Amino acid sequence: MRIQDYDSVCDVTNPADIEAALSKRHDGGINSFWLSHGTELFPTIGMLVKGNLANVHYIPKDRDAGFTSVAKMLDSRFEETSVFFVRPTEKIWVRNGAVIQFSDALKAAQEFSISATMPKCIQWFEL
Repeated sequence: MRIQDYDSVCDVTNPADIEAALSKRHDGGINSFWLSHGTELFPTIGMLVKGNLANVHYIPKDRDAGFTSVAKMLDSRFEETSVFFVRPTEKIWVRNGAVIQFSDALKAAQEFSISATMPKCIQWFEL
């Protein structure tokens, strides 16, 4: 599986290497990743990470909005937003209802490395 972040690209196959690649953080504990298989552009997973939180976006094919992760426990603040970074200086606001623990995002990435289908280990909302 190919993992690209702000400033590097690597090819990984085993769970430990996937975890090492996705654990890379920049100042403020942030990073943004694109996961794909070989030279194929789709399906792909986009992952925004801030500390131990993440937002995961599965895009099955070109011109498809795809699916976003769903928080395990929705509370009264699920419609509020959290700031993530697409690039170190480019903010994006993500609905809290789409923010999950990084450990769950990692499981989704490891599942995606085995099969390019949408990971089943987390819940999804179709966009």
